[in-house]
Amino acid sequence: MTRFLRFSRAIALTMTLVLLIGSLPLGVAQAALITTDRVIGDQAGDDAQHERRKVDAFLQRQDVRDQMVAFGVDPQEAQTRVASLSDREIRQIAGQIDRLPAGQGVFVALIGAAVFVFVILLITDLLGLTHVFPFVRHPTR
Repeated sequence: MTRFLRFSRAIALTMTLVLLIGSLPLGVAQAALITTDRVIGDQAGDDAQHERRKVDAFLQRQDVRDQMVAFGVDPQEAQTRVASLSDREIRQIAGQIDRLPAGQGVFVALIGAAVFVFVILLITDLLGLTHVFPFVRHPTR
């Protein structure tokens, strides 16, 4: 029963902190009226140019150029072909660049998973739900 009460208090304290942080003011919103033509014109042009610059910057990176050469692709020809793509095709490529992993390999993922499991076990050990780590002091022992 005392273990349940301690667990309930811990959960209540955590929820109190979450609700307190969630209720803090975030700032002042500012709004203004704009025309539909401006939204459609600016957004389409800006997005396309931004995505073209993103793809061009990706192709300019030295590691990407080295990989293209390793695959037998001329970097200048690749850049010429990318310049001739439509806005829809560029948008698709730019979206794929954003979703690609940034150099994360299997080793980094395994370390991340191990740290995650360690933290979860440590938290459950501190709450008294498990007794995994001997360096965590339990008041009931």
